[in-house]
Amino acid sequence: MDYDNQVPTTVFTPLEYGCVGLSEEAAVQCYGSDNIEVYHAYYKPLEFTVAERDATQCYMKMVCLQGREQRILGLHFIGPNAGEVIQGFALGIKCGATYPQLMKTIGIHPTCAEEITKLHITKRSGLDATVTGC
Repeated sequence: MDYDNQVPTTVFTPLEYGCVGLSEEAAVQCYGSDNIEVYHAYYKPLEFTVAERDATQCYMKMVCLQGREQRILGLHFIGPNAGEVIQGFALGIKCGATYPQLMKTIGIHPTCAEEITKLHITKRSGLDATVTGC
């Protein structure tokens, strides 16, 4: 069994937090800030729409090695079913999945996991990552 930074983990609080791989800070420490690209977004789960809940509670972040391949180093997810979402992506990350490969994946609608396949805003860009619609 390989436990090297790729053990999927979830904190089962009312709004779950799940992660696998490196944090943004650990990736910067390992590879340097110029070699890291961080994609992030807020999202609004279907169950929040019906209940008219705030759309700034759920957040996801993907930490990638910058360059042509953009290997995914870490994935962080706050929201409903985070454990289930992270478990599904953990295998891909363990197998060396890249950002372009993930962007070619069609998300299952309507699920929270599909939001990951729509990540396109980088922290470096300075663009607003808040939810703009459904």
